[in-house]
Amino acid sequence: MTTIDPAVTAVEDPVCHMKLDEHTVKFKSEYEGETYYFCSLACKKKFDEDPGKYIKAYPMKENT
Repeated sequence: MTTIDPAVTAVEDPVCHMKLDEHTVKFKSEYEGETYYFCSLACKKKFDEDPGKYIKAYPMKENT
């Protein structure tokens, strides 16, 4: 299991919910103006096929 340094910007893969370092992640998708990050190409492909399925379960950012 990989531990992320708390000093890095952690993001969550909306498919498998793995925590990732935003600056080193290799797989990304844009959807409705937001960037989503993925641990693998497999998770990215699942998201790209049906983003709505994963967005519903993904915590939305609050507008401040």
